[in-house]
Amino acid sequence: MKLYKPNSSNTGAAFGFQLGTGTKNKEPSIFITAIQQFSWDEKTKNGSFSENSKNPEKSISLKLNENELGGFIYAIEQYTEFSAFHTYEENKTAISFKPYTKKNGQKAFSFSIIRNSANKFGMGVEMSEAYALCQFFKFALNEIYYARQSANDK
Repeated sequence: MKLYKPNSSNTGAAFGFQLGTGTKNKEPSIFITAIQQFSWDEKTKNGSFSENSKNPEKSISLKLNENELGGFIYAIEQYTEFSAFHTYEENKTAISFKPYTKKNGQKAFSFSIIRNSANKFGMGVEMSEAYALCQFFKFALNEIYYARQSANDK
């Protein structure tokens, strides 16, 4: 699942959520990638992200564990906050998913990932997007549990 949110201020982000395989345990895992917007074309009203995809200061990748997936699901279903913190090598990464009310009165979420207090990736997530993300995370949890059960059965 991908969420692209370019803007004319060139401060947008692209988030990708992918079901993959963990390197240590070979179980299904959810990976999040985030890329800061590189440019904005005023003529076409399109933003570009690909130029920042290989720049370590403008992109990030992390793996969510099953408790974090549960935290996201709960936050979406209850319209409440979820946060997590990752430490890897010298990097300290904060994940924040918070509800907010838009100017037009509609509910939404604010999603951000901040690495080392300097690299910030963020976007608003509409309720329809949050619901789709919730279903994807539920699917991922089912895949994780199915893989574990299959391994135990062998």
